[in-house]
Amino acid sequence: MANSILLQCLLGMQCQDFAIIAADQINTQSIIVMKDDEDKLLQISDKLVMGVNGDTADMAQFTQFIAKNIQLYEMRNGYQLDTAAVVHFTRKNLAEAMKGGNPYMVNSLMAGYDEKVGSQLYTMDFIASCVKVPFAAHGFGGILAMGILDRYYKLHLTEAEAYEILKMCVHEIQSRLFINLPKFQVKVVSKKGISTLPAITTASFIQNH
Repeated sequence: MANSILLQCLLGMQCQDFAIIAADQINTQSIIVMKDDEDKLLQISDKLVMGVNGDTADMAQFTQFIAKNIQLYEMRNGYQLDTAAVVHFTRKNLAEAMKGGNPYMVNSLMAGYDEKVGSQLYTMDFIASCVKVPFAAHGFGGILAMGILDRYYKLHLTEAEAYEILKMCVHEIQSRLFINLPKFQVKVVSKKGISTLPAITTASFIQNH
């Protein structure tokens, strides 16, 4: 299961006015590709997206548990939790599951936007380690992408510039990683809410180069 997490990929950046997050869309069982259009970027609230990698069953169960509880909180109290509160709730449940002997094999990135704080990005792994970061990545593909993110990241990037950097990361991953990750979905979280950008594929890269 740990290998399943490492062979998937999450990428994210927090900029001045938005946070952008990308995830591969492959769903595998052993050496077989079951789906190539898996949605790994789950909308938790109006301005919060949770990107996940991991065991298929754990991803589905854990993300739905988090999303439904956040929705229940809003229904009971009349307002949504902010990004930091959702991250804390997520980390707490991940840690309790691990202590209980039935851990969720899930790595995640949380991209959110709050009126008072602005855009935010948190990275969290399956052992409930969590930190707020300007950019982050998970998986073997993330290791290949970190050098690009470190070199080109700037706080004041535009949405188009950030998207181009993610395209550079995906191209590097597709060129050098032995696992085929042909398609990455991309979402942006800003004061306007959540928007979906065109998926990054090998074909889209070739068209522009």
